[in-house]
Amino acid sequence: MTRQDKAFAPARPSGLCVEFFGLPGSGKTTIARVVSTMLAQSDPGLIFAPNLLADEAGAAKRAAAKLRLVLSGLGRSAGQLGSASKAFLIRQPRLRDKLRAATAIATATAVYRHADHHQRQVIQDQGVLQALWSVQLRATGGNVGALVDPMLKEAAGSGRIHISVETPTRVCAERLGMRASKHSRMQTSAATQDANVWETAELLRRTLLGNLRAAYRKQGIAPRIIVVDGTADPISAA
Repeated sequence: MTRQDKAFAPARPSGLCVEFFGLPGSGKTTIARVVSTMLAQSDPGLIFAPNLLADEAGAAKRAAAKLRLVLSGLGRSAGQLGSASKAFLIRQPRLRDKLRAATAIATATAVYRHADHHQRQVIQDQGVLQALWSVQLRATGGNVGALVDPMLKEAAGSGRIHISVETPTRVCAERLGMRASKHSRMQTSAATQDANVWETAELLRRTLLGNLRAAYRKQGIAPRIIVVDGTADPISAA
């Protein structure tokens, strides 16, 4: 194919990722599950990311599902491994936090690759934005911008829709306190009762949304961000 042929060739169709973002306990997964059920009625091929990642299975099966997904996308994108490496280089309180950060980034970007490669519609209850939020919340040093800036550019690309679930921090803390099983590293008595922790988390959430809007505008794309009330009935919010 000549350079001219490449210039005028139609763009490769991509998938559609509907990505939810919000504080722990905001209602992301609950609303995302309702949206997934509703959209699946007209699109049987729709993928609900927690099912793809075996989130309801045991730890070993979840790890295996994430590893398969990440490995399947490596041949299609070298940048996926690069983003995970940048996440690992950011200083965190513990090695375990660094590993979780790298895994979250690799998994979130792998979902993007999966949707685009298979031209499928994917509902992500937690995606790239949530992974970036988690990495920055615990970062104690390192070049955070080297990770965040290029990932926000990709998140603001074509085929992406972001749902911001906005819930008061007090409600989020109460919900986390009532959960029987642990789903968040903020789900500890010290974190749920610390107003400063929640203030920092909320400020970071708002900052990331603002930076995402800026990334959309830099690419000449109107921001595709939908804000929903996390305290509303899930069906109404959906």
